[in-house]
Amino acid sequence: MDNRDIRIGFIGFGSMASAICDGLLIKQAAAPGNISACARNWDKLQTNCNSRGIKACRTSQEVAEASDIVVIGVLPQTVPEIMEELGDKLKGKLILSIAYGVGCDRFTEIAPEGCNHISTVPNTPVSVGEGIFVCESRHTLTDEQLELFKEVFGRIALLEFVEPKLLDLGGIVAGSTPAFMAQIAEGLADAAVKHGMSRAASYRIVEQMMMGTAKYMLDGDMHPAVLKDGVCSPGGATIKGVSKLEECGIRSAMIEAVDAIMN
Repeated sequence: MDNRDIRIGFIGFGSMASAICDGLLIKQAAAPGNISACARNWDKLQTNCNSRGIKACRTSQEVAEASDIVVIGVLPQTVPEIMEELGDKLKGKLILSIAYGVGCDRFTEIAPEGCNHISTVPNTPVSVGEGIFVCESRHTLTDEQLELFKEVFGRIALLEFVEPKLLDLGGIVAGSTPAFMAQIAEGLADAAVKHGMSRAASYRIVEQMMMGTAKYMLDGDMHPAVLKDGVCSPGGATIKGVSKLEECGIRSAMIEAVDAIMN
């Protein structure tokens, strides 16, 4: 089966589920006609589905019946109710959970017997095909389903598998930190504006720099320190800026920000 023939259904179509859908469409990892979704607010769902060319469904059962991959995108406390609602309709399906905090052990307790599931924490850049899925290494997917998951969602994200105890931490590092990066981008743009550059040009330059820097490190499997050292010539301008950031405690600030979320 061509992966574009794979049917994907979203139960819950909030900001993260819709971001995943957008990434799948942008990267042509799934055909619009093979994607369906349901949500509590019917009018809003219709608007969101119509704008993407996907099918709006009235019930979760309708989504499950129409899908090979079922994405559980509801609030964590609602997951047991959804599992009970769907029952046998989930048997044989690839169940992908993006419900934060609901891991494999909990799914095994509440999911109908014979279900195959994996718990993940994605981040919003999946919407442009440059995201991250932090995935629990403990799951119940078959080998074939795991390969399908990697093929479809690997088109829109880096898939990083971690131990169950690290899933929430991985979600924080991947999911919360885009807000940190946005703050850094805003600060760098403010600095450029202070010295005479237009706001629009400042943001474009900073955003492209951040994207290119990340890709440069990822593609080259490069340690961040190697990149930093490579642009810091002796007595040069960059090392002066790096020295000031160290003086201001930028590394400890990042660590403390993650600590604040974890605590």
